[in-house]
Amino acid sequence: MLLANFILAPLVMIALLNVASFEPVLKAGLLLFGLCAGAPFLIKLTQTSGHDLALGAATMLVLMAITVIYVPIVLPLLLSGISVDAWAIARSLLLQMILPIVLGMIVAKWLRDLTRTVQPWIAKLGNYALYVVLAATLIGYFPNMLDIIGTGALFVAIAFVVAAFGIGYGMGSGQDHLQDVGGLATAQRNTAAGLIVATQNFSNPNVLVMLTLANLLGLILLLGIAKLLSRDN
Repeated sequence: MLLANFILAPLVMIALLNVASFEPVLKAGLLLFGLCAGAPFLIKLTQTSGHDLALGAATMLVLMAITVIYVPIVLPLLLSGISVDAWAIARSLLLQMILPIVLGMIVAKWLRDLTRTVQPWIAKLGNYALYVVLAATLIGYFPNMLDIIGTGALFVAIAFVVAAFGIGYGMGSGQDHLQDVGGLATAQRNTAAGLIVATQNFSNPNVLVMLTLANLLGLILLLGIAKLLSRDN
């Protein structure tokens, strides 16, 4: 999964961006989409596909932890003409993603009754918060969205999601549940991490809008794929 998510999938995105011609800010948004792995929504996709939730959660945590180290190093190397503060990226990801997970694991370990009570509500709140952010971004930057639609960048996003699913599915071949979960894990990128990086390191809103649109299209596509996978599970 590390090879699929941090070597092969990013190479696919880089290859697609070399073939297509976009503004640097759109390339930045698509690169963010391609580099950030370990999406929390993988839990929902795993559940929808009828697979082992523990495997989905473990895969998500491993990919998310590596993303915090990987993105601050790789993103500045791939972006030309755009200045990115690697430490700012790492600090924001550590504080807003890793720290809450560590605190949650501590609470789950020592306050189990409390965890069982609040976890369903916190999970719903987290999902709704992400939906609100995505919807507010699309509504607030609607003119920017129209400009992006005409560039063909969304076709690159869709092609990447399909290719990434194929990579993850192939890398998990012969590993029972990991085949389907691996495909979903590789194709569903970590939009939460991407949003943190986009909002705190890029002044141009098109980076954020491009990332949001790519995630929305990928989400719709992967929910359909997960439903298809559930028929055999």
